[in-house]
Amino acid sequence: MKPTFLLFHVESVNENADAVCHLILIPVIDGVQQKPKEYFFNPEATFYYVMSGITEKEVNSFPKYSELWPTIQAEFDKFDFAVCSAEGYSARTLCATIKRLGIQMTPKPFCNAKAICRRTLNEIAYSLDYLSYVKFNDAITFDCPVEIAARWCELALMGLAERQESSLPEFLADVRIKAGLLSTEDFTQSVCLKDYSKRKEHKFDPSTVTVDANPDHPLYGMNVVFTGKLESLKRDDARAMVVKVGGFAPERLTTDTDYLVVGVQDLRIVGEKGLSGKMKNAAKFKEKGFPIEVIDEQDFLDMFAEDSNS
Repeated sequence: MKPTFLLFHVESVNENADAVCHLILIPVIDGVQQKPKEYFFNPEATFYYVMSGITEKEVNSFPKYSELWPTIQAEFDKFDFAVCSAEGYSARTLCATIKRLGIQMTPKPFCNAKAICRRTLNEIAYSLDYLSYVKFNDAITFDCPVEIAARWCELALMGLAERQESSLPEFLADVRIKAGLLSTEDFTQSVCLKDYSKRKEHKFDPSTVTVDANPDHPLYGMNVVFTGKLESLKRDDARAMVVKVGGFAPERLTTDTDYLVVGVQDLRIVGEKGLSGKMKNAAKFKEKGFPIEVIDEQDFLDMFAEDSNS
């Protein structure tokens, strides 16, 4: 595929995600990356810090959005589709900034560069650091926003180069990426959709386990949930161990879960941050005061070693 789109990346003056001071636009025409264009604004917001080193004095000297936005809008209007750097922060922050300032943006469909990479580059992680290392044998520092934008553009084009679709919307439909909408009124984020059609049905049946309940066992009466791949035994065998001593081993993690046993995480599924959905939910439940204990495989096995040695 030789796509045409406009890639964009932003810097903000604080962590409120509505104060963009630096916008980078990189046109891509028929698969060819063009020279970046930079725009600097005064977002009229509390200044905290800008990653590239732009100072508060400089920000205050920049033109306001009301002065520059018609020029930016004209750049977006040249393209039918936009691509956001990374995984969506720039899109959300840009739209929130101009909405806060009362400026209207003509709606534009977009997707995220990282989503394109996830669907086209067969790697174990999709952070900028990792992809730069494996694809370019270098590193992009986070105080170089133009280089960051250019690298995400390069990575997206690398992933799309071997695709046979005739357009980005067709590609997104084929690989199950939902397009988002850049808009001050109806902003929606772009997301990768998951396909569960090939997921194997879980066959663990606790009724087949012979229960030899041990009220003194640390897992007796406990709800134990597993996530990730266990290295020393199959998950169903581990669940059977729990049931045998009088515990419960449901599939789903809830606020009633007592232990979450974490095995090896598949980075192709959980991403470079290495957190499964169950781990994220466990963290949220713990913050709300539910006493879920997260343990690793060895902790789990030690509970049974202690039981056998008692």
